Amino acid sequence: MRLSRENKNVYIRRFIFAVLILLTAALQNTGGLFPEIFGVRAMLLIPAVVCISMHEREISGIFFGLFGGLLWDAFSAGPHSFNAIILTTIGFGCGALIGSIMRNNLVTALLLTSTAVFVYNTLFWFIAYVFKGYAGAGRAYLTFYLPSCLYTIALMPVFYYLVRFIRNKTRKA
Repeated sequence: MRLSRENKNVYIRRFIFAVLILLTAALQNTGGLFPEIFGVRAMLLIPAVVCISMHEREISGIFFGLFGGLLWDAFSAGPHSFNAIILTTIGFGCGALIGSIMRNNLVTALLLTSTAVFVYNTLFWFIAYVFKGYAGAGRAYLTFYLPSCLYTIALMPVFYYLVRFIRNKTRKA
């Protein structure tokens, strides 16, 4: 059984996206590899999953979100499986929205990434700080989580154009 050229390109593209998720996870979760600004870290896996899901749609978005979330969970000491659940949901949601009611462009990517980052950070903050009753939870949200959202959103165009470039290069002739 031979693969058609179109199927071969799909497999190559998805392999490249898996490597991109793997490299992004390593870059995000290894201290010192990616610059921190005043102690604020970018959450690079969120825009990566959003942009890949926008170009690959909901089913692939689920699997890329799950893969990215599992890698993030493997590196972090946060709530068990939180990242896998949230990134899988983000991957499905972004792919489904692009497949049904939204257009795939930079403005939409900015909107979806902004929403995903704010939802992720707020949920994580509630679980890690508010539910555990830490004093200064509001200060942590204002000094770390909100700036982290802005830092992540500022880096989103890099992922959007990289994913779009890969998609266009591996599209059928």
